[in-house]
Amino acid sequence: MTKVKFGVSHAEYGVVKGDLVADETKKLPGMTSATLEITAEVKTLAADDGPYVTVSGGISEAKLSLENYDIGPDAQKDFYGIETVGGVALYNKSLVPNDIAFLLKTRDEEGKGIWVAVLKAKFTLPGIDVKTVDGTPDPTADKIEGTAAPRGDSDTGNMILIGRESDPDFNFEQFHKCVFPKTSDEAEITVTPASGVQG
Repeated sequence: MTKVKFGVSHAEYGVVKGDLVADETKKLPGMTSATLEITAEVKTLAADDGPYVTVSGGISEAKLSLENYDIGPDAQKDFYGIETVGGVALYNKSLVPNDIAFLLKTRDEEGKGIWVAVLKAKFTLPGIDVKTVDGTPDPTADKIEGTAAPRGDSDTGNMILIGRESDPDFNFEQFHKCVFPKTSDEAEITVTPASGVQG
């Protein structure tokens, strides 16, 4: 059966330190769109005057592009280490973005949730795109792009998790802990009875 995906909600993030998310996660309201691009290097080798074998180098790049109406001061501090003093955000030239674990939800045509997580990514800074008001305000969302890295082993570590509520083995609590683990045990997915679906 062909499935479709629509909607974006339940955006949530945590700051990754090492490979764990020690602090509490935070919601990121105002999400308008999300695009996940995954590049896997594949090459076909020729022999005997034709295609011989296709080899894969695995995922070479994964990017999560987000549009959100406002990446506010709390998120800017968590994502980029930007401090706010007296209501002024200080963009230091030597700024280095933090690693972020990011989770969002979309749905299939039956209303079942599809949870998409990038486990460790550094996000670009949002710019500002504003225009004059002529009648009804038409604000433009901030745009940021996260480049993912593997969590754990650089050659075999996971980069992305996608959980489907339509799968009877899906356990949201375990999935959530794996995206935002506080211990190395929580970072592993195992088969357990499904329990609890986030609305």
